[in-house]
Amino acid sequence: MLSPRAIAVAVAVFAVLWLALDSGLLTSEPAPPGTSVSLGMLGAVFGGGAFVMQQGGQTQRVPMLVGMALGTGGYALVRAFLF
Repeated sequence: MLSPRAIAVAVAVFAVLWLALDSGLLTSEPAPPGTSVSLGMLGAVFGGGAFVMQQGGQTQRVPMLVGMALGTGGYALVRAFLF
């Protein structure tokens, strides 16, 4: 089960990425097509960091890293299939 903190971080990351890359509010240029792949790799790095922190006993950082992994990975999937 995901903690409320992880869900809040995931939603915030997703919103910031949408605002910065695809909303058109911050820049008129669309993000390059390869951005989804980069975001997917970044999500994997955050997920790996969450796993390492869990195994290392620093569980206070795990919800933030899980939320960042879900936010970036989820946005990468949405962006790959919709934009």
